[in-house]
Amino acid sequence: MGSPAILGGEALRQAAYPSWPVWDDRERTLLSASLEAGGWWQGDGSVARDFANAFASYHSANFGLAFTNGTHTLEAALVACGVGEGDEVIVPGMTFVASASAVLAVNATPVLVDVDPDSLCIDPEAAAAAVTDRTRAIVAVHVAGAAADLDALTELCARHDLRLIEDCAHAHGTFWRGRGVGSWGDFGSFSMQRSKLMTAGEGGVLICNDEELRDRAWNYADCGRARDEWFYHHPTYGSNMRMTEFQGAVLTAQLERFPDQNATRNANAVALNEALSEIEGLRPQKRDERMDSQGNYCFVFHYDADAFAGMPLYVFERALGAEGVPMGVSYPSLNELAVFRTANFAPRLRTMAPKIDYSAVRLPVAEHASRSTVWLQHRILLAERDDVLDVARAAAKIQLHAHQIVEAHTGS
Repeated sequence: MGSPAILGGEALRQAAYPSWPVWDDRERTLLSASLEAGGWWQGDGSVARDFANAFASYHSANFGLAFTNGTHTLEAALVACGVGEGDEVIVPGMTFVASASAVLAVNATPVLVDVDPDSLCIDPEAAAAAVTDRTRAIVAVHVAGAAADLDALTELCARHDLRLIEDCAHAHGTFWRGRGVGSWGDFGSFSMQRSKLMTAGEGGVLICNDEELRDRAWNYADCGRARDEWFYHHPTYGSNMRMTEFQGAVLTAQLERFPDQNATRNANAVALNEALSEIEGLRPQKRDERMDSQGNYCFVFHYDADAFAGMPLYVFERALGAEGVPMGVSYPSLNELAVFRTANFAPRLRTMAPKIDYSAVRLPVAEHASRSTVWLQHRILLAERDDVLDVARAAAKIQLHAHQIVEAHTGS
């Protein structure tokens, strides 16, 4: 192998990986049809609603609701489950802030717990240890498409009469023992933001199997209206969280091609797992054998600097990027975010601030993972197999020259 690109050598890859998002004339046709139909919103149209139901069916659920985004879906799910002021909701530390900010939005208290060191998903034992008489729900985040242990979590929730809300923002196409994630808990929340595996730029879908819960969630999302009642009848408090028909049109096309994309990503992820496992110091995120497929929002692997001459993670990531590998970014652990360290929750939780001193919360596994995992963009997995395996070749090239890279970029 030649000199690494980060030291001025030729990059391993000269060609770009597939771009994202993927779209074609199908989106254009459906957008044009929605434009000409004149409905434009869910009150007069059916495109967004039909998409959400089709997506729910794909993920093994009875009902789907089309939302503005994946943060509002979580908020509406919590409201529908009766979670509110004085309640506690268990949330894993390794996730995007929305998993916890949705809890704050309903004036409940997020209880942050640690994650499994291999999958990076919520640790069921840590969740069990955090249950109190104020706990009302658990938010199970399927990190980078890897499913949390749904067998353990559903049993835990049943034992303590808790609601289970699956945060599936990363997990379109993840299936657990033959059923789509999101269909195991009371609700499954999906994001359709630009970086996600299906996208309309923004958007979200909430899926469930219970008709009463579906109606409660939609009443909240549709300005507090009651199903099949007069337009200006508002029996409960609500907000406006409705997806537009234009987003529904784009997502209809996205769903049509998604099964093939998911199959390609899965096959390539398995091959890349095997290739990276051969390199000392690299350990792919655990792929639980109970998963039939993994959505792979990002391809994640653990990095041990000792196997790379002590190379800091940020230098390794720069070196990979220089070789032509598109990089993602790990989340920091939630307890390390300023909003929690300073309890800066206004305008939420004014009348009943959390009793938790978040500045004292430590989540050692999540904290370590945020500083020792590499996140690659999922578009890599849509490439041809040999192109995907260039990631492993680039890592091996960097390892071969690790001492020179460390000396040049750290002075040690």
